Amino acid sequence: MNKKLIFAGCSLLCSTLAQAQSSVTLWGQVDSGLTYISNKKGGSALGAASGIGAPTRWGLTGSEDLGGGTKAVFMLESGFNVNTGALIKSGILFDRQAYAGLDGPYGTLTLGRQSDLMDDVAIRYSNAFWNRNLYAYHAGNLDSLTNGYQIENAVKYKSPNWFGVRAGAMYGFSGSDATGHTAGAFVTYDNGPLSAGITYMATQRRVLDLYTYFGYTSFLGQTLSSTKTFQSNGVNNLGIGLTYKVGDTLVLNALFTRTDIKGADASTHFDNQDVGMLYRLTPAEAVTLNYTYSSMGSDHWNMVEAGNLYSLSKRAQLQATLTYQIASGNGATAATYPNGNSSNRTQLIAHVGITESF
Repeated sequence: MNKKLIFAGCSLLCSTLAQAQSSVTLWGQVDSGLTYISNKKGGSALGAASGIGAPTRWGLTGSEDLGGGTKAVFMLESGFNVNTGALIKSGILFDRQAYAGLDGPYGTLTLGRQSDLMDDVAIRYSNAFWNRNLYAYHAGNLDSLTNGYQIENAVKYKSPNWFGVRAGAMYGFSGSDATGHTAGAFVTYDNGPLSAGITYMATQRRVLDLYTYFGYTSFLGQTLSSTKTFQSNGVNNLGIGLTYKVGDTLVLNALFTRTDIKGADASTHFDNQDVGMLYRLTPAEAVTLNYTYSSMGSDHWNMVEAGNLYSLSKRAQLQATLTYQIASGNGATAATYPNGNSSNRTQLIAHVGITESF
């Protein structure tokens, strides 16, 4: 009897120690609201919208202590539309990220389906990030700032922090929206009020849906339609950005991105320049004001974004945002993300929403 009790006690102790050395966390965000668009492919629209203030998603993260400061880690992350319950990408449960790896004194190494480095690094200097406004991202998401473009079959490394400096790189074998490989690297510096970073990503034979997002029926010699996307020879992205905090109330941000698009016989580039500010009125409330200038060839887009962010609690936030874009150039139309092109040169978007985290 005593032996049985001792055995049961040892089993319980071992189980408790194992639980103390490993953990799994269920987390997520639910975002919904109402959006008015003045002109979306020829007509105005008013309706419910999910994932505008923040991506609607849920996920599992976990780690296990292996000793010596090293942990085994994993993440599974799935995006969905809270208004319909549908997956963001049909047939892919963990569309955002699905990876496993090691984290230790020499950095973090992960393998699987993972976010683009532009989404890891450059995004945090963008107007849309600080404005909490999906519509403020750059037309077509060609620079991959949002997590709408993931790298499959990828290996990613991030260094530890060296006096404010971190660096990293990733390599993706063919998959996702590209039939060639993807490679990139980044360097960031965070010290006191200043944060700065530079990111570069190169993808072979990436597919771009320029008809849906811009209304282009031809691009670099290829004919496009609702059923025919643009097949590039390569898409290279560069992002250079910074933020600067002035006391506890003001954050200034600036970002430049360039997307080089290579066709079979020609190439072009899409440039974006963000400048913005977030001013905190109270610990719970902030206002934002941002300006974005974008250009590709003879087409130009000017966009102004303003917002009011109010935290009901640590987990719940209200957003009210206005986005206005005007296009210029030979036949250019307004083209906010992810709405696609207007039938004229302007688009006005008003959104109110709530984000709840868990």
